[in-house]
Parts: sequence; C-alpha cells; structure tokens
Amino acid sequence: MLISAVTGNMPFGRTLTKHEENELKKLETQAKEQLGTEITTATIFDFSLPKEKHDTGIGTSFSEDAQQMAAFLKTLCGINSIQLQPQGQISNFIRSPYSGTSFALGMHIIDLNKLTGKKYGCILKEEDLNKPYMNKKVNKDNVDYDNVFAEDGQKAMLKTAYDNFKKLRSNSNMKKDFEAFKHSNDYWLEKDALYEACAIANGTDNSFKWSERDQNIFASKEGDKERIEELKKITDEDGRNIVDFEEFVQFIADKEQQESKEKFNKKGIEIYGDCQIGFSQKDVWAHKSAFSDNLEFGCDIGYGKHSCWSPAIDFNKLDGDAGELLYNKFDLFFKRYDGVRIDAAWQLVKPLLVEPIKNENGEDVFDENGNKLGIPINNQPWAGGKIIGDIAVKAAENNGVEPKKIFLEMLGGNSYEALHAVKGLGTTLIHITKYANDYWGRVKFYESHGGSNYQNMNPGDYIIGPGTHDDESLLSQYENYGNARAYLLAGDLGLNPEELRSSRSKWAEASFAELFTTKNQFATLPDILGSSRRINEPDIQNGNWKYRAKKNYKQMYYENLSNGLGLNLPDALSKALKAKGMNSQLTDKLDYYADILREPEENTSKLCTTI
Repeated sequence: MLISAVTGNMPFGRTLTKHEENELKKLETQAKEQLGTEITTATIFDFSLPKEKHDTGIGTSFSEDAQQMAAFLKTLCGINSIQLQPQGQISNFIRSPYSGTSFALGMHIIDLNKLTGKKYGCILKEEDLNKPYMNKKVNKDNVDYDNVFAEDGQKAMLKTAYDNFKKLRSNSNMKKDFEAFKHSNDYWLEKDALYEACAIANGTDNSFKWSERDQNIFASKEGDKERIEELKKITDEDGRNIVDFEEFVQFIADKEQQESKEKFNKKGIEIYGDCQIGFSQKDVWAHKSAFSDNLEFGCDIGYGKHSCWSPAIDFNKLDGDAGELLYNKFDLFFKRYDGVRIDAAWQLVKPLLVEPIKNENGEDVFDENGNKLGIPINNQPWAGGKIIGDIAVKAAENNGVEPKKIFLEMLGGNSYEALHAVKGLGTTLIHITKYANDYWGRVKFYESHGGSNYQNMNPGDYIIGPGTHDDESLLSQYENYGNARAYLLAGDLGLNPEELRSSRSKWAEASFAELFTTKNQFATLPDILGSSRRINEPDIQNGNWKYRAKKNYKQMYYENLSNGLGLNLPDALSKALKAKGMNSQLTDKLDYYADILREPEENTSKLCTTI
C-alpha cells in the first residue's frame, strides 16, 4: 500500500479521520435502516479501474487495487454491491465489452501480478513483471488497448505463464484444479478453444472467411468429430498446443474471478455480472444450431433506420438448442456472480429482429456512424416470460440466487410491451431518472403509483440511478435537463427550486438524494467520484470505452466533494430522510458530516492519501 504526501495549495476536500469514518459508518447504517435501503450499487467496468503496480494500461476487478477501491467506496459511499460490466473476450478492433464472448472471460483482464504467487504455482517470476509491457508509460486517464493487444502484450505474458505451468508436477494443485475446471465447463470450454485453433488453420480469426467445412463444424450439436480431432493437434510457432493453451487461459481467468469475488464478499460487497443478450462470432460458431440463419437482434436508431446488434437465437428452438444455450449461459453467470444484470432484457421477451441489408456485392451496409443496418421482419416473435421466467429464473434458483438479484434492463425498444410479461417473477427492474417528468423516471411517482398499468411494478421492485453506462454523466445531464428536473427534485425533496436550477452542485446533490428515497439505487463510477467523463458514446467507434479512474481517485473524490460534486452520502441520506418526514438528531449528525466532506483543506501539505 503506497502512502503519498500531497503538497501545494490546491483546495482539496478534507479527509475524515479514522474516528470520523467509524462514526459516519454507524450513522449511515442507522439512516439506511430507517429508509429501508437494501442494495446500493456502483456500476464499474474492469477497464476503468486504476492500477498501481505494473500498470499495463488497463484495469481489472481481479486486482488488489480493485479491492482497495471497493473498500473505499463501501466506507465513504455506502456501496454494498458492484455491478461489473461484461467481462468477455474482446479484441483491439472491437473494444466494446458488449461485443465480447458469452462464456469465455477476457484474457485482457487477467491480473498478471497474481501469477507470481504460490496459489498460482509461481508460473510468472518477478523478472517477468519487469518487461516493458508491464511498465509502459501510459496515459493514466485512458485505457491503452494498443499496449494490451500488442505482440509483446497480455497474450505473450500468458504464453510465458503457460510454459511454466506445463513444467509443474502432474500432481500439483494447479494441474489438478485445471482438470477439474475442464470437466465442469465441458459445455463451452473446448468449443471456444477450438475456435482459436481453427483461426490458425485458416489464417484468420474471421470465421466468415474460413473454409465451408470449418464454418460449419458445429452446424449440428454433435459436431464434425473428425475435424475436431484434427484441430486439437494444432500448435503455434513455438509448439504450444492451441486448445490446451486457450483452456489454460480460461482456467486462470476463472480462478482469479472466483478469488476476487470471495474477497469482495468478505468485505460485505456482492458482485453482479452483466449478461449481454448479444453473442460474439465465436459464440455463434460454437453453437450454430441454436441461432437463426440470417436474423439479428436490432434497434431503432431513428430516422427510419434500424441497426443490427448481434446474431439472434432461433426463437423456434427455445425448447431445444436455443433454450439449452441460454440456460447454460445464465447458469454460468450465476456460478460466477451473486446476481446478474440482463442487458436489453426486453429483447428476450418481445425481440426486435432485423434482416441485415446487403449491397450489390452481397456485403453488409453501414451508416456514417458505423452502424450495421437492417430491416425489421414482418412477423416478430413473442417469447413472453419463457426466457426470463423458465430459463433465467430457473438457473438462478438452481444456484441458490434469489430472483430479485436478476436486474432487467427494460429501457427503450419494446420495453413497454415487455414489462407485463415479467411482472410477478420477483425480478428487479432497472430505471433511470435522466428523462424524469411528471409520469416517468421519478422515484416519487413510482412509490405512489406502484402497480400501475404504465410500469407494472410496485415500490421497491426496481433499482434506480441517474443513467446507465450509455448515458452522459450526471454533471453533463445538468446542462441538458437541469432546468426542468430542478423543479421536480425540489418538489419531491422539499428543496428550493431556484437554488437547484442555478447551482450544478446543489442539483447534483439533490439527484443523488432522490435515489435514496427508495429501496435500491445505483450510479456509475464516474458519477460517484464526481467526474464528468462519459463511459460510452453510442455510435462512436473510435476513442470509445476508454474512461479510467485516476490513480489518486481518493484525492480527486475529496476535492470534488469540496466543490459539491460526487456522491456525498451523508448529505444524500439526510435529504432523503427529511423528504420522508424523518427529521431528527440523525439528520443533524449526517448534515454535520456532509459539511465536513464539503470543507476544503487548504493546507494540503498535511494531507496524505492512500493510493
């Protein structure tokens, strides 16, 4: 742990003493009990996390740095769960985590530092961590994907680890655990590894350019057994067996994921995974019989245009191959995580399927923003509650996970029509305040009109935040929606509307406070820390998915609080209690600590921050 002294005269927010931290924790517990708060979630992407030692240019929730940040967020911000966004394998060409694999974890988020430890058989040495890849001078505010996917990058380091793993005794714990891992993941593991062998055999990782036979190895569930055996023998230029190496990488990723989850849980923090409805090219190749021949999940992007998201499952096979694929996908998620967010869940209830548009050369057509275009089919399928209820909820219950820990994103698309299909399943709906008006997006509306035909939910059936990862930051929302929202917030919380309208910091504080007037709330990492950075800008292909928290995030958080930005938890809880008519000594004490966190500390030479 590094203690860094900060010098200079910049006005940082005053840090709390250890005694004050402990006292504030007690007050927060009392306030949450009175408010009936259950789940307070931070939405975090692995790539956004900072890293202190051997920084490769990308973060990971598997690191000790992530554990330190989680402890900080729990203490100062009351976080008791973290929603990790998709952790599947991506490439340097398609960096969106929502393009990643459904089963395989991304090798880019493996924490190489851990592989020097005894738990991992010391398969990397300290000298390995001194290679340029591990110590590149990177832009600390942005992810450096080019470094991660470079020829001497993450994969090269894992090849070194694999070579050392092969030298371990056959009866070592690592070797035994590897065999057990392969056995328990036989539905998907070998298929995913075979894809990489097939890519080498065909000279490209684009399966659409492979030989017809290789494109259709898994056109049937049994697969082309003769070709599979041939692929199992393929090696790289240094003689490593491709299938074995890829399975090893997944073993390491899974081991780190499980270890990090246990550590988060010991801190009292649950971990939710983000289960995207889309599928990668690898997923479709490996489970081809479960997919529609030429249809994709689509989205209305306005101006009469529709984009293609991902190859669509065959909704006529929900009792067959498609249903089996979905069950195994959810089952793995509930084994990895304490709960799950299902991205664009309405697509699994009332999907929008489109047929890709082709030009005269038979090639896909894209718009100026890089969206692959399609045309909606005439007869859209209706899955109703079958996938969510009969498959996802069943998989959750079989793993001891309550249905309420399934978060359904029902925002946009066919959400309105899909809501009634999931009512009564016990799942939790995701809502946002970004577009709040008299009839939508306000906590007070949902709390007083529970069970209405409009949203089909009761108070507490939802988790609500300022916006998702696809939305602009809370601070940017003030510029676009602040004026209208100020009067709603003021009325609902009993505050001065003109004060909120004229002050971005007061407006932001009120926006956070509104979230705590109901049972479950969430916010993205940039919003919590008081940053105006945006995580995702839809329709932007280059320079996207790059937000990274600064290494000195604690220092920056305190500075932002002194300017009224970021989640000032005692202030939010106090305002929420007062809005519910619960003024008391508790709110006075919370206000006292809220003021401390706003208090600038001019003499920053005395300030020490744990990075």
